[in-house]
Amino acid sequence: MAAPVTFIGTGIMGGSMAGHLLAAGHPLHVHSRTRAKAEPLLARGATWHDTPASAAADGQVVITMLGLPSDVEQVYFGTDGSSGIIATAAPGSLLIDMTTSSPRLAERIAAAAAARGLAAVDAPVSGGDVGARNAQLVIMAGGDQPAFERARPLLELLGKSVTRLGAAGSGQRCKLANQVAVAVGMVAWCEALAVARAGGLDAAAVQQVISGGAAGSWGLTNLAPRALAGDFAPGFLVRHLVKDIHLARQEAEVTGLELPGLAVAERLYGVLEATGNGDEGTQALLRQYGW
Repeated sequence: MAAPVTFIGTGIMGGSMAGHLLAAGHPLHVHSRTRAKAEPLLARGATWHDTPASAAADGQVVITMLGLPSDVEQVYFGTDGSSGIIATAAPGSLLIDMTTSSPRLAERIAAAAAARGLAAVDAPVSGGDVGARNAQLVIMAGGDQPAFERARPLLELLGKSVTRLGAAGSGQRCKLANQVAVAVGMVAWCEALAVARAGGLDAAAVQQVISGGAAGSWGLTNLAPRALAGDFAPGFLVRHLVKDIHLARQEAEVTGLELPGLAVAERLYGVLEATGNGDEGTQALLRQYGW
């Protein structure tokens, strides 16, 4: 029988990811801040828990897919150090955090887990709602090799690519590099389409043409058509990308690295969030260019 898995955080991406584990035969225990988001999983046989700590106690593997580093810290450590999942997980459990979070928090989680005889892996993902839905995520992992090998079969149910980058925190550092490329790349395709429209061209036609050349990118292929059609529904929230940009900038400051491209993306996305668009998809950046 497949090992029981606890999945905490069944939002836009987490719900799809948990569903793949359920389809693979893993008994699934779930918790989410909003129970309604877990209802499709419960209808398929998952077991609901009112708290993360309760859910963690019933799984041999605990996977979290949350919003912010503060959410991760709360769920793993609790309010008093004794009510989080590290304190309540069954002995020998494997903890996998798939949230995009702080590398230093990932290191803290790994150390605290090891002190209780648990294993921990940080495994953030790229691919958005489409990748989660189609089990085509790119998964970047950090943690010791034995923990990663335990996690790999589960992660391979969720993604097309699963790579260990090094010790705890390495997956998060790789994801922040990914988010720098994403954020700056979003500015690039938005400005390209703005130039096309200003020159009297059909921006949608230009998008199709340049997607197949050297300017091509995942965002230009997958997100630009949504934005041009006025579809700003979230696959990945603006406010979550703003969070990721801030994390990347903090890491850069620690190493003394200057990232002028990221600074531009941070300013533009900051304005977008401040003007009430934080819960839209990241393709809403096109609004900043007159759409």
